[in-house]
Amino acid sequence: MELPMYDTLLSLPLFQGMSQADFNSLLQKIRLDFVRYEEGGSIISAGDRCKSFAFLINGTVESSREGMDGNLSFMEQIDAPFLIEPYSMFGRAGSYQRTYTAVTPCSFLMVDKQYIYTELGKYNICRMNLLNILSGRVQQLDSHLWTLEGASLRDRIIRFIKGLSDTQTGIKKLSIKMNDLAVLMDATRLNVSRELNALEAQGHISLRRKEIFIPALENLI
Repeated sequence: MELPMYDTLLSLPLFQGMSQADFNSLLQKIRLDFVRYEEGGSIISAGDRCKSFAFLINGTVESSREGMDGNLSFMEQIDAPFLIEPYSMFGRAGSYQRTYTAVTPCSFLMVDKQYIYTELGKYNICRMNLLNILSGRVQQLDSHLWTLEGASLRDRIIRFIKGLSDTQTGIKKLSIKMNDLAVLMDATRLNVSRELNALEAQGHISLRRKEIFIPALENLI
């Protein structure tokens, strides 16, 4: 394996901190499938079964999801390196919650989920990395819920967008009617409109018909 690719694999969330000896031993026991997608290519669809850990190792993908009632949809762009929905691998559903499309030509490393039980679980660092990834997701959602109380309307809007996001940086797009957003924020349509227009005037968002475009979530936060 070429050195740049070797270093890239060691930088992935599940393998971070592994010694080279352990990683070399692991590579001899598990199957690594490398898949390339061209710009616009369909990678994963919401509802697909989670059969493999999907590591984005280069490129950019678009993640999208619709609300159950169809009144809102959310899109974000995600750059490599990134592990796609590790929290969807286990539990009752066991299926992806979002749809992923290639924004640029990108490459994925696929590791069959069975190897978590047969091989990866033998390495303490892999177990701890996976536990940290899943715990981080739970803590993020818990913090989001408990910081809404007493927050200003602007903070509630920002935290709502943060809660929909898998990453806290980059491009996001929330498609929703103003009235529906006002209901979710427990505020009047007029007050929500004022806050959004103020954020647009400050350059943090762009307002389009039934759409809020965030060019860089880290700046909005």
